[in-house]
Amino acid sequence: MILLVILWVLFFVSHSLLAANKVKASAQKLMGHSFIYYRILYNLLSLGFLSWILYVLLFKDNSPLLLEPTVLNDVIGIGLTIVGVLIIVLAFRNYDLGEFTGIKQLSKQIHHPEKLVIKGLNAYVRNPLYTGIIVLVAGYFLMRPTWMNLVSLVAMYIYIYIGASLEEKKLEEVFGEEYRAYQRKVKMLVPFLF
Repeated sequence: MILLVILWVLFFVSHSLLAANKVKASAQKLMGHSFIYYRILYNLLSLGFLSWILYVLLFKDNSPLLLEPTVLNDVIGIGLTIVGVLIIVLAFRNYDLGEFTGIKQLSKQIHHPEKLVIKGLNAYVRNPLYTGIIVLVAGYFLMRPTWMNLVSLVAMYIYIYIGASLEEKKLEEVFGEEYRAYQRKVKMLVPFLF
């Protein structure tokens, strides 16, 4: 359990810290032309931590169950997991995967300002990727309700709120009033509620 908590903390801190504009600006000065690899390195580090976390959860979790396994829990859990994956897949339609992964940055040196995307799922929530993760993690917890999975669920929910808030501050810096108007119109994570 302690290893799991340490891994989550390392993932959250590295993920948020390395995404901060000030840190990226410092890295760009330090790395020079090699900064084109920053996004790829950032994603590889995040993927490494997540892979380690998944390994611990899938293969090292011997913590007791919090709920008795039932068919209903499994059905709801599988349904939520499928819906979560579907939301994530649909959310990615609004992103340039080449830019998201960092591959596109290898072929271009000038970064053009992004456009604010408010179509697709972004018309219903400002952070549809996070919404998908919330649903997916809830579904997985229902299928396998252990203490370690509860710790992960709570950690993910806390981080998603913090991470989404930090990300939105960056978007406000980039898009200004356009983004603030979008915030007034569209909820952050749950349509019509939050």
